[in-house]
Amino acid sequence: MKKRLYIIALAAVCLLGACKKDSNGTNGGQAAITDEAGAKALFSKMNSLWTVSLRPALSKTTQTYTNTVLNGNSGTATVTGSYSTTHASSSFSSTNTSTIDVTIIFKDYESNGMRLNGTVRFFDYSNVRSACSGSGCVTSAHSSIDYDSKDGAGNSYGPAKVQFEYSGKSYQDAVLMDIGKSDNAHWSIKVINGSNQTIITTY
Repeated sequence: MKKRLYIIALAAVCLLGACKKDSNGTNGGQAAITDEAGAKALFSKMNSLWTVSLRPALSKTTQTYTNTVLNGNSGTATVTGSYSTTHASSSFSSTNTSTIDVTIIFKDYESNGMRLNGTVRFFDYSNVRSACSGSGCVTSAHSSIDYDSKDGAGNSYGPAKVQFEYSGKSYQDAVLMDIGKSDNAHWSIKVINGSNQTIITTY
């Protein structure tokens, strides 16, 4: 009888231990985003997702997207928004401007090592101007890029569930993100994790 009670007690302890998160906030070997390193890892994966997977899949002609579906390695990304491009030139100058402003709804979407469920706004603006005179030509460029959990009016889309691996560490969390930069400034990164903890850093 004592042996049977010992086995039952041991099994109960093992079950409780399996369900409990450790002191690093991990669950099943996956960590929540709780510090600057995690926030920077999220930025890196989101930036790669946009520049490698999503932006190249959007046609580079002026158009409106209405529930345009992009397929990942699995799942879908449904795009609503617009892409616009303008070109103006004269004898001595030229200006090229492009703006992508899209809201993407991710459903079990996986690409480039990133898995997403939720909604994120992507804003990507570029302006390049060249002016020439008898002494030569000068080129100036301005840009702005944002990955955001709210729309242009500041209304929240709610948390996006993210899952990815970075530098040998696995992350899984439900986050609100506000990631962006203008011109050659550092990236500004703000993340609110599933425990309502705010992490602010730069990259």
